[in-house]
Amino acid sequence: MNEMAVAASDTVSSALTSCLANAIDIYNAVQRQSDTNLARLFETLVSSVQCVKDLGPVPGNVSLIKFACIQIADDLLVHFQRLDGGPVDVCGVWGRDDLSALRGRLGEVLGLCQDVLPNLRDICRPVLAGSQIHEPEYASIQPTEKTIDKGPEAQNVESTVGVPAKKPPRLAPAGLINNFILESLAYKSMHDRESQVTEAHAKTLDWIFDNSLIYQSLRRKFRDSFTAWLNGSELSPIYWITGKPGSGKSTLVRYLLQHPVALHHLRKWAGKKTISTVGFFFWTSGSMQQRSQTGLLRYLLHQLLSSDPNLVEKAFPSLWAHLRQLTTKERVNFALDWAVGELQAAFYSLLDAALPQTNICLFIDGLDEFEGDHMQIIDFFKGLTMKHDGSLKLCLSSRPWDVFERAFGSSVPNTKLQDLSYEDMYRYALDTLKTDPRLRRLLKQDQDQEATRSLLTSIVEQADGVFLWVRLAVERMLADHKRRNNMTTLSAEANGFESLRTTLDSLPTELDDLFAKLLLEDQTSSDITQTATLYQLTQAREIVADFIRDESANSLTVWELAFALLEDDDGLALNRQVVKATDEEIEARCQTTIRSIKERFAGLLNVHVIKPVGNMRFADKRQSVAGLVTTSKVVYIHRTVRDWLVQSGASRLASFQDLRFDSHLRLLRSYVLRLKHPLEEIEHHRRLNEWYPDIALAMTHARYIVNDDGKLQRKFLNEMDKTISWLWLTKESDETDHWAKSTFGSYEVRMKAPPIHNPFLCLAVKFGLTTYVCAELANMTQNVADGDDGSTPLLAYAIEFLCSRNKTIFPTSSPSLVKYLLSHQTPINPGPNHKYKHFETHQPLTPWVTVLRHLRDAKRRGWIEYYDINPEGTARWVEIVREFVKYADVEAIVPRDTWDPEISALGVIDMLVRTYGSAEMESIKLEMKKSLESWQKAA
Repeated sequence: MNEMAVAASDTVSSALTSCLANAIDIYNAVQRQSDTNLARLFETLVSSVQCVKDLGPVPGNVSLIKFACIQIADDLLVHFQRLDGGPVDVCGVWGRDDLSALRGRLGEVLGLCQDVLPNLRDICRPVLAGSQIHEPEYASIQPTEKTIDKGPEAQNVESTVGVPAKKPPRLAPAGLINNFILESLAYKSMHDRESQVTEAHAKTLDWIFDNSLIYQSLRRKFRDSFTAWLNGSELSPIYWITGKPGSGKSTLVRYLLQHPVALHHLRKWAGKKTISTVGFFFWTSGSMQQRSQTGLLRYLLHQLLSSDPNLVEKAFPSLWAHLRQLTTKERVNFALDWAVGELQAAFYSLLDAALPQTNICLFIDGLDEFEGDHMQIIDFFKGLTMKHDGSLKLCLSSRPWDVFERAFGSSVPNTKLQDLSYEDMYRYALDTLKTDPRLRRLLKQDQDQEATRSLLTSIVEQADGVFLWVRLAVERMLADHKRRNNMTTLSAEANGFESLRTTLDSLPTELDDLFAKLLLEDQTSSDITQTATLYQLTQAREIVADFIRDESANSLTVWELAFALLEDDDGLALNRQVVKATDEEIEARCQTTIRSIKERFAGLLNVHVIKPVGNMRFADKRQSVAGLVTTSKVVYIHRTVRDWLVQSGASRLASFQDLRFDSHLRLLRSYVLRLKHPLEEIEHHRRLNEWYPDIALAMTHARYIVNDDGKLQRKFLNEMDKTISWLWLTKESDETDHWAKSTFGSYEVRMKAPPIHNPFLCLAVKFGLTTYVCAELANMTQNVADGDDGSTPLLAYAIEFLCSRNKTIFPTSSPSLVKYLLSHQTPINPGPNHKYKHFETHQPLTPWVTVLRHLRDAKRRGWIEYYDINPEGTARWVEIVREFVKYADVEAIVPRDTWDPEISALGVIDMLVRTYGSAEMESIKLEMKKSLESWQKAA
């Protein structure tokens, strides 16, 4: 960095930290209600925030700090303008929720300052040294006036006061309720990680339980201590297995969990009680459920309760009783959204009920892959064993991070796996080399075994306890040996060993360096481009699956990838008719894809064949051979591979990629091609649920598209619509029947609702496909609609998720899409004051009134944040509302509903300003007042 750049960076850092320090001083003065001159503090804040606003463009995460400083400072200034003087006024302006949120926001920004840039950190330290955020003193701070959203259950209770009691409902069978709760606890990816963990190589871990003579003292110590831990209660209830990345921790945990001798030892511990074992494998590369405490608890509850369903009532007493009283229809429509708190309570209740008769041993792998506070999960596990000591054991594994070393390093029995694996790695390397017939002969011809021992010893020593390194090194040695010699003649043993040694000596001993060699240094530029394509496709799917919360789709299948790899398939996607895929097509596509994965990713990506597990409702009843191949998942062989790619490898791969390539566009195309290559006999039907998961993925991929020089997004989306429409079994009695209509509410609701014009276009609006919607409207030839039929206009769909996604698959409302719709009003896209009927209640509305209702609801439900520093939060929806104000009736009235009284448009905005003290909301209020004054003068 040159001197000018350093000076500019220091100027930015100084401005940001000065503004932040001033905001902290104001927070401390307000929460203490001290005699500090607030007016002087705010004068300083005005000056410092102006310096921040005057800064030019700043890079990366520094821009987030800049945005946050401006948001917080401007909101504080709005608060200050509401002060009339005196400490009493402070209580009215800064409520408890407000002040608590301010403290949290300042803490967030401080954390960003410490993490983003070294020079920023250096400047932060002296400036912020005296600006500590003090704990709030709530005694005299009043709670913020805020309407509480009591939820549907409380509302139903209130609405039935004074109504005669209904006849008690007929109770559902207990077994049915047990199954309902068990199915609600299950999730699609719950068995994925365990099934993907590499099984122990033949006999490599058998020494743990086979009573064989062990010469290595560390191995002997581990076997004795672990067996003693399984057998009795003398040792700590927690056993910790730790080891370097790639040392084989997950493989060991799976081995211990599934080994019958381990269960035999645990039965000794349980005595006359029964024994139950469950294993959970955290997986940072998997779905959110696979790396969260919610997923952990759902899995443990599901497994333990499945073994004894009679305990379901004990674990969920209130829920169980409530579900029994529901009718079948009510139960079908009852959605459970599991939260950590209720799952923890259920787990505690389950243990209280089960442990008097059953001892439980949990095997939990990969604590370091838990996405959350590691101390919190440590305390959770320790708390369980303290309460139930003698009846509950935990075998935990993790990397040797400081947080785990402090928690388990000296307080519980433990072992370092890399200290135990020398002989296992030696055996694995020998057995793997012997899989090649000619190398097997070569090793056999080494009569004194000196050359063999020397080679294998070098392999194991270079691995330094990392089993993954041995696996990759031996695979590369085999591949290079075949390539060099073509395995035709080996004139002398030395030549064979020399070939293997040459490869071994070329391999870096650090895993990250080995990954770089395999994927970058040992491949040509064109090969690396293909590798980049594979990685970017897998990464694109992770992003989209995470967004729509579909954990089953987190990893691409071979069949999905097969139609995303080749650029030449663009024409096929647009021109092919729907024809069942032949066995030859399936085999050719899948084999080409699998070969590409193996060659371009050098074994770092693996093809995992999905096997149905247990009796989950998600498991298919049968799977054909073609089905197994086409549904096989493409996964990383180990977490360290993904870690390296995310941290550094991805950017290096991207530098070789064609700038026109777009992974999301390819995956959208993949779905079109898969629709046109059905694996089963073609059937025209109306079962939208069979298509919709892939439709949601495809349309979300479409929203992420950036590079589309060929304007293919629109073509592929229309081809998808056309293909599904062809497969859809239309009703002859309904000429407007369309598959996309079925995505808008239940059949009963749609039958009574106003018509849905252009349903696929409406769905595209909900998915936020701005480019597609704008192009469709611009090219629409028949732009006519019946303005009096009450149908929902596009604008209303565009603002459906104004302040919150409401846990749906849809994105929050897009300012760019709303802006286009407002500025391009047509008969099919009428303006913000156009009247239509609510889809379910049939009450009259306009898009503008709907916006105001969304804001009122968001305030009541707590969806609006104080001092919102997220650019996609308040700043985003304020931009939308500001655009509406340009065209809308600012004198509009929002009618009363079940929860809120009638209120004017200006009243809604004023309510938000009074509640949140937001500068952005204040600016909208001023604009509306100006519009009202102009209208009144004109009148």
